[in-house]
Amino acid sequence: MKKMADSVIVDLYLARDEDAISETMKYYNEKLLRFSLRFLSDRRDAEECVNDTYVRAWNSIPPNRPNNLFAYLAALCRNAAMDVIKKNTAQKRSAQIVELTAEMNECIPDQSSISDERSEELGEYINEYLSTLTSDKRAVFVGRYWFNESIESISKKTGFSQSKVKTMLHRMREGLRKYIDGKDGVL
Repeated sequence: MKKMADSVIVDLYLARDEDAISETMKYYNEKLLRFSLRFLSDRRDAEECVNDTYVRAWNSIPPNRPNNLFAYLAALCRNAAMDVIKKNTAQKRSAQIVELTAEMNECIPDQSSISDERSEELGEYINEYLSTLTSDKRAVFVGRYWFNESIESISKKTGFSQSKVKTMLHRMREGLRKYIDGKDGVL
């Protein structure tokens, strides 16, 4: 049922029908709001982020035709949340974002030198690498680097000790670095 609704909503975007946004809000507003609140502590910022997500969807569909509408919207929402964080902390960066960036810099080349095309390629490599992991490891990695969850939060959700979560993340970053390096330096 949801897949059919997604298909209809995407068709509305492709037809440039403004009902696309109201239908998106009907199905996904609360879910996107909860998602954005994982990144933003202020509800008004989260609501602004969700509204920005709708604008971004309108501007990017077409040419894009997402197969999984919520995943597509979540990516747009996450990017909008990161933009809000950057705007709100221009002088004083969030300690957690700095920490996560430092962690990922261990295995991913400097993103400022990566073009949009290369960025997509990097995303594909990360997805390929994640598909080699067990579901537990994948959940830990995605929780940390997609949902910005703390080590403590991941530990509580998984039942792993905080030390084990840190070790798993370190080993996965190392594995990702080696995986990307194995792509013959294409990035």
